[in-house]
Amino acid sequence: MSDLLSIAQSGVRAYAKALDVVADNVANAATPGHVRRTTTLSPAILSGGQPPLELDPVGGSGVRLTSVGRAIDLLRAETVRRAEGTVSALDATDRWLTAIQSALTGPNAIQAPMSEMFASLSDLANDPANPAVRQTFLAKAQSLTDRFNVSAADLARIDTDLALEGATEGSRLNGLSQGLAAVNAQLRRATSGSGASVSLADERDRILAQMSTIVSFDVRFDGRGQASVRVPDAGGPLLVDGQTAQSVRVVQTGFGLTLRIGPTGNDEAAALTGGTLAGLSAARVVLNQSRDRLDALADRTAADFNRVHQEGMDFSGNDGGLLFSTHKPVVTAAGANGGTARIRTDLADGANPGPMTLSFDGTDWTLAIDGGGPTITGALPLTLDGLTVEAPGSPRNGDVYRIRMGGGAAGIGLRTVSPQDVAAAPRWSTDPLPGNTGSGRVELRIGSPFPVPATPPFSVTALPGGLFELTDSLATALATGAAGDWLVGDGFAARIQGSAAEGDRFAIERTGPSDGGNQNSLALLALRDSGGPEGSFGDAQDRMITSVSVPLSEARAREDVARINRDTAAEALNESSGVDLNTEAAEMLRLQQAYQANARIIQTARETFDSILAATR
Repeated sequence: MSDLLSIAQSGVRAYAKALDVVADNVANAATPGHVRRTTTLSPAILSGGQPPLELDPVGGSGVRLTSVGRAIDLLRAETVRRAEGTVSALDATDRWLTAIQSALTGPNAIQAPMSEMFASLSDLANDPANPAVRQTFLAKAQSLTDRFNVSAADLARIDTDLALEGATEGSRLNGLSQGLAAVNAQLRRATSGSGASVSLADERDRILAQMSTIVSFDVRFDGRGQASVRVPDAGGPLLVDGQTAQSVRVVQTGFGLTLRIGPTGNDEAAALTGGTLAGLSAARVVLNQSRDRLDALADRTAADFNRVHQEGMDFSGNDGGLLFSTHKPVVTAAGANGGTARIRTDLADGANPGPMTLSFDGTDWTLAIDGGGPTITGALPLTLDGLTVEAPGSPRNGDVYRIRMGGGAAGIGLRTVSPQDVAAAPRWSTDPLPGNTGSGRVELRIGSPFPVPATPPFSVTALPGGLFELTDSLATALATGAAGDWLVGDGFAARIQGSAAEGDRFAIERTGPSDGGNQNSLALLALRDSGGPEGSFGDAQDRMITSVSVPLSEARAREDVARINRDTAAEALNESSGVDLNTEAAEMLRLQQAYQANARIIQTARETFDSILAATR
């Protein structure tokens, strides 16, 4: 009778625990990361056992719950992790390339102010003596440099924000790897097949799923379920090994981002092939290329316009000067600053100081050249090495500002140029003398604006036999040649185009003040269609935009496919590892019936026992 009670009691206990597992599945049917639990029941064996094929004279020993398992498909789980990493990488690339594109297109595009400046040059060529037209040209040139500066600042801010997200993701990866190491330690202590061990395995897989959104990795499990992780594959550095987690750092490089694993000074580089960090790295490569292209366009704008402008003559009769500067101060406030001072700088013409630091000690300001150079302390404004600094607003003790000379798009600026300083006229004029009977004209080529030829004016005379002679103001012959030949003088060359009659003469002389010529403004306008390393200015702008829009379009197309693959893999994993309420309901009914049967056995045994006792009274 006692065996009957013992067997039924073991059944009640075993099926009650199995019902608890089913109830846990039902309760967590919608919990992310929950893997369906399974139970294994087996006959209980008496200590010592019985010989095989021999009838047990003392009867059975009941049933026991051998283990609680997880209905997990490891291959499908790995597929989901890798698919999630791909989606995260492409999503990050999409987000940041969209930001880069926005900084270079629409209202932020260089194209509009560039086109407006060339349009103002066309107006200047039509009316070169009009002060208002000259002022409009300078205003449009200022707008162009402002747009270059703003675009450079926008891209610099994007680079800073992108690096900050990379550092944040690195910190999150550190936290997750430490959490995984802690779960590994608990798995080592947990009893295999217990409810605690399967719950820990769920937590382990949740951590791995989160890690897969940051970086791709290879994971291996030992017999107790502990995970070891290498980045990005089995040949990469070890990130987590049992209860040990290595620290990680995200480092900016010229080619994007790099993940360093291990203690500083003894760390290893891990390739980024998936996850958010890979997407950030890919976006930063495009960002650096865009910054280089923008800087190259700004440098080309300054160089070409300065070169042509110097070859002209302004309205006062002076040689054209530089139109654009190529560097300007860029101020960066320290992150710990608490004041509201706004730093203003003024750079003397021709000055190009090195990096400086501006600091406030509560009373005085100090401006110092970095690296142990000269310093100056006192009330603002302060001037050092051609740089003058002011700071309206309210500074706080300890505020620090870094000042460096920005080049490229950040450094381009319009120099202090008045409307009268615009060199619209040519530096040299070439005119046929009165009395010429032919239709010839002089084409002039200036080798360099400097030095100025020493003995102007010059003249070209048509000699007998179709020859031409170049002479200076002292009637010294400088060169002789046939029609179409370049006659080389002192820093310039001239040739006759068209049909010149014998005895025709052509004057080459310096342009005087208040000249209404427009040849140099036409030369500036011709820069619009001139070729360069990237073609015309319009071609260079188009290529800069295309270098962002094409990879962005590709990333979006790949992201759509990756999301479909991720969702398909997740659905397949859920079919094998997720909770199906109909299945759980059927399992619960089966276990309830078994539980009730064992309970009925206990009841029957009690009734039988009571009857036996009653019969013996």
